[in-house]
Amino acid sequence: MIKGKVIGALCAMLLGSVSLSAETWKFASEESKKDVQDIYAQTFAKSVKEQSNGKIKVRVYYYGQLGGENDIVELTSNGTIQFVSVGTGHLGSFVPEVQALSIPYVLTNNEEAALEVLTTSKTIYNDLAPKFEKVNLKLLSMLTEGEMAWGANKAIRTPEDFAGQKIRTFTSTIPVETYKAFGAVPTPLSWGEVYSALQLGTVDGMVNPMYFIYGAKWHMVQKYIMFPGQQPYVSTVSTNLKWFNKLSDNKKKIVKAAIKEADKAAFIYQKKINKENTLKMKKENKDLIFITLTEAERAKFKEVSKSLHKTYLEVVANSYPDDQKEQAKNYAQKLLNNLIKEVAEAEKKH
Repeated sequence: MIKGKVIGALCAMLLGSVSLSAETWKFASEESKKDVQDIYAQTFAKSVKEQSNGKIKVRVYYYGQLGGENDIVELTSNGTIQFVSVGTGHLGSFVPEVQALSIPYVLTNNEEAALEVLTTSKTIYNDLAPKFEKVNLKLLSMLTEGEMAWGANKAIRTPEDFAGQKIRTFTSTIPVETYKAFGAVPTPLSWGEVYSALQLGTVDGMVNPMYFIYGAKWHMVQKYIMFPGQQPYVSTVSTNLKWFNKLSDNKKKIVKAAIKEADKAAFIYQKKINKENTLKMKKENKDLIFITLTEAERAKFKEVSKSLHKTYLEVVANSYPDDQKEQAKNYAQKLLNNLIKEVAEAEKKH
C-alpha cells in the first residue's frame, strides 16, 4: 500500500492537477490502455464531456500510475479521486460481502445473462451496494470481462491435477480459498508481477479472461489454457459516496447516463477482443494447447466449490464484531441465495 509521505505527495499532485478552465474528474483503472476497463473509462469520459458541453473532463489513470489495485480503491474511498474500476477479487478487504461474486459457478458464462444480472440485479444494487457505502464508496455498475480461463504448464481436468500447482490468484480471501479447495497452492500477486513469476517458475499458472492473458503476454510463458466454465471476470465501477451525494441533480444524471453508455460499449468490446485475442494466441504460440472441460469434468469442480459457500459466510462474519457476526452471516446467506436465484432466472431468459 502507498504510505506516509508518498501518499501525501500523491494526493497533493492529484488535487493540484485540476484544470482552471474545466472541472476535472479522476477515474482510476486497474488495467492498461485498450483493456476492457479502459474502453469503459474512455466511453464514460467522452459521454461526460459531451453531456456537459466540455465543462467537465474525466482524466483516466492506468495500472501502476497511482499504485496497485487496493491503492486506487483507497484513494477513491478517501476522496482523492472520484471514480475507480477494479475487479471484485480485489475488493474483499473493503467490502467482504462482494466476494459472493467470486465464488466459482455462482455466476454464469452465458454472457447476456451475466450482463443482465451485473447491471440490473436487485440483490446487487439494493442489498450489496449499501455495504460499499460503509467505506465511503457508491457502487455504480458491474461488468463482465469474459470467461476466466486457467493457464498452466500441465493439463488440468480434475481437482487432483491442481495438486502442488502454484496458481496466481487475486488478493481477496475467496479467490485464495478457491484454489486451496481445488488442491492448488494459491499465490496472491498484483498483475504486474505475474509475467516474471511465470517465466521464473515462481508460480505455475494463473486465472484471467483471455483478452487480458494475451495483453499481458502470459500465453507465451504457459503451455496450456483451460476453459472450466467457472465464472466471468467481474469488475466494479464505484465513486466516492460523499462527493457524489454533493453533486447537483444534473451532474448526477450525467454520471448515470455515462455509466449506461460505458456498460454497453465495454460489453460489446469484451466479446470482440476476447475472440480476437484467443485467435492471436494460437498464432503466436503454436505449442499452446487449449482444453475445454467437459460437463462431467466441470461437475467435479462445481461440487468442490459448494464448500466455498460456507467459507464465504465465515469470511463475512469474521469481518464484523462478535455481537454482529450472526446477523452479518444471515445477511450474506440471503444475499448469496438471492443472487443464485437471479442468475438462474436470467439464464432461462437468455
